[in-house]
Amino acid sequence: MRKLLERYPVGSVLLLVLVCLSPFMGLRDITPANELRYLSIVDEALRDGHLFAFYNHGVPYADKPPLYFWLLMACKRIFGGHCIYLLSLLFSFLPASVVTVVMDRWVFGAHRDASSRERATMALLLCSTGYWLSLSLFLRMDMLLAMFIVLALYAWHRDKPWLFALFTFLGLFTKGLVGLLMPPLTVAVYALSCRLHTPGHPRQHAMKFLGWRFLLLVGGCSAIWFFFAWREGGAAYLDNLLFHQTVDRTFNAFHHKEPFWFYLTHIWPVMVPWCLLVIPACVASLCQRGTTAAPQTEDERTEKIFRCAFFTTLVMLSCSSSKLPVYLLPVFPFAVCLVPLYIRRTGWKRWMAWAVGSGGLLACVIGLGWALLPFYFFKIPALAPYSFATSPWMAVPGAFLVCGGVATLILSYRDKKLDAIRPLAVAVPAFFLALAPMIPEGNEYLGYRSLCRDIPEDVPVYVYGVRRPENMDVFLGRSVIVLQEDAAIPSDGVFIARLPFNAPALEGRDCHVHGKNAIWLPDASTASQD
Repeated sequence: MRKLLERYPVGSVLLLVLVCLSPFMGLRDITPANELRYLSIVDEALRDGHLFAFYNHGVPYADKPPLYFWLLMACKRIFGGHCIYLLSLLFSFLPASVVTVVMDRWVFGAHRDASSRERATMALLLCSTGYWLSLSLFLRMDMLLAMFIVLALYAWHRDKPWLFALFTFLGLFTKGLVGLLMPPLTVAVYALSCRLHTPGHPRQHAMKFLGWRFLLLVGGCSAIWFFFAWREGGAAYLDNLLFHQTVDRTFNAFHHKEPFWFYLTHIWPVMVPWCLLVIPACVASLCQRGTTAAPQTEDERTEKIFRCAFFTTLVMLSCSSSKLPVYLLPVFPFAVCLVPLYIRRTGWKRWMAWAVGSGGLLACVIGLGWALLPFYFFKIPALAPYSFATSPWMAVPGAFLVCGGVATLILSYRDKKLDAIRPLAVAVPAFFLALAPMIPEGNEYLGYRSLCRDIPEDVPVYVYGVRRPENMDVFLGRSVIVLQEDAAIPSDGVFIARLPFNAPALEGRDCHVHGKNAIWLPDASTASQD
């Protein structure tokens, strides 16, 4: 076993993370925010035979390109249904694993003498960082986008222009403009950041990748996509895709509109518990002397590429009007993996030990609060609806965090350098493993699967006040009727509402509570008449 770990350090880390996350992925429900909507769009596309123009209950959905939907459609065709574990594994965890393996080769490829310990530590650092681990569990396009961006820039690093153009287009085809802009901007900024008296290599090299090959492949494939989108959806759909979802969203967002400095404050919590290590290391790398000089060694070139990718993307995303913390995901691999390069060049600093120790201290505080939650549950009004939080089992995930945090604190105090992150980096995925037994009960609050099981077939379903209820058709196989605030409650079907909800028309009807929502079955007298 030890030889296996030494020979495949990154694979061992990914296997450990997969073992920890698999029970959570397999037991959890589909979340209504994005996952259920994506699956509803896929069902509608398969039913109507659409491949390029997508709709959500008849309303054009030009927000996202087709690639992710194609993958979901292929899975349903092959396996006959939507398996949330399989989808999370293929389109969230697998892309995260590909990124981890590529970054390992990128950082350590030129160092045949790199130890298994170093490689495993960097993989653990990435796999235990905030949103990166969370989005390895849930269905979003961001992880697939991050994979294509990393592959595009790695192809540039390995001097493969056609692959660079292909992966850039696939990034565009996954989630739009960020996938198109991030690789070329990184290449351009890297070339322009070299001093003017540097020989022409960086700029000529950049033009090799941003010239006719790039325009031919990306432009040609995009033209084919736009043609078929216009053919299926018409001019209005194409206008929505090209302008409303790009130009309007960039300069005057209709959703998630935030100020320019939004990411300067939100990048810290999404990189917990290593934010005080990763972000200062990136800033220190940027502020070093000779930033504008052409790199002399492979390590210097790689560090400069990571630095350009991180700061260029951060500025680019800040210039867009529409902002969400999850949009930062593509910068995670470059920011996190810049840390070992910076340490290799400058040596271990005392502030880094304090930064690692702060992550351990934060884990201790969060873990202790989590472990004590069942004992103080009734004193926190905001947690009142979540009855499963009273389970003594809640203390176990918290205990994992406390143990990992304490071990990391001790190792950082003993100045074990970057190795100090390992206990907490293992404890974070172990937290999700310990949380898995409570997922079935928590699913009542997470999604609509159990709620839909209580709904009889062949009766109308009326909904009021429930979040995104239209996508329940994934479970029901038919559409629901969303009622407005002043609408009368019909007695001929099932009525679903968010609690608390009271109405005289519901008196005497059989009621089932599912988390924050309740179902009132049809009136018995009406049902008997039918």
